[in-house]
Amino acid sequence: MYNGILDKREYMESYQDLGNTRYRYIYSKLYDYLNSGATLVVNGIINEPKIDYLAKCCSSFTDSHTFSSIYLSYGEKSSFKPHWDSRDIFVIQLTGKKRWVIYEPSFQRPLYVHQSKDMEDIYPCPSEPYDDFVLEAGDVLYLPRGWWHNPLPVGEETIHLSVGIFPPYIFNYLYWLSNKINDFEIGRKSLPRSWPQAKGEIEALSKFIFEYLGSEEAYNEFLQSIGSEQRIPNKLNLDLFCNRNNNKLSDKACLRINSNNNFSIDDGYVICNGIKLNLDHGSTELLKKIDDNPYISLEKLLSFFDAEMHEKMKELIYNLGYKNILEIINDL
Repeated sequence: MYNGILDKREYMESYQDLGNTRYRYIYSKLYDYLNSGATLVVNGIINEPKIDYLAKCCSSFTDSHTFSSIYLSYGEKSSFKPHWDSRDIFVIQLTGKKRWVIYEPSFQRPLYVHQSKDMEDIYPCPSEPYDDFVLEAGDVLYLPRGWWHNPLPVGEETIHLSVGIFPPYIFNYLYWLSNKINDFEIGRKSLPRSWPQAKGEIEALSKFIFEYLGSEEAYNEFLQSIGSEQRIPNKLNLDLFCNRNNNKLSDKACLRINSNNNFSIDDGYVICNGIKLNLDHGSTELLKKIDDNPYISLEKLLSFFDAEMHEKMKELIYNLGYKNILEIINDL
């Protein structure tokens, strides 16, 4: 970002490597831009352990899918003019400081199809800030979608992580039903051309939709559908699951369920990375504790259970990790 988004060809080059097109920074140009006040933005970060940990903490806190971006700058130049995001974000200041000027929304609850730059003539940024403050390393800012903001470097190295939050939206629920409606006879009916005849069919359809979408059964099925589609990135754990000389769980290992939400545990199952696993009583109690305490250590987890159950619990945890139901981290 430098007076807007730079064309990547300004600071990157393509080259041929054994028949494949690859890309690399032109280092001197990257340095020149950063020294002139540009902000380097890295979007869609996965499998970076520290970033994944922070993003998954946000995911566990909100029961939502996340998207991570890093912003790095060294100068004082504003990399963005005031704008809003179409997703709620957690801003985590990692290094240095950054000033944030916040303005109230002028367009409520935008979605991914909306961008502030396309709508600012109709819904302009308010002239008076709502708040103006400086984030320091370790601070966290929660910013709901639609709130205008202008992040300003203050003349020192500054790095912040932005974790975007994606819960289910109303339109997702309606879209899910639109793909399911032909399972029901009412959704397979033809509509007559004349309004008086069509009106009765549409009223019957409206009543069905009202009653069906208003049922707990439909909503739980919708959440199950969303959960089955999502995949949670985490690193391979070859040392634990493939190295026969080192396949023991460490007491310091930290555990998290590989799912963005786990409402279904009370119903006796979880859905993780496309796998639906039915739970017995012991598994349910174990996963409830992990869900309530993301990244709990094995040692702490076992303290909630009787000593005679520990070896069985360890075996269960190992098997759940092998199936990618649990994330097991030894060096958090």
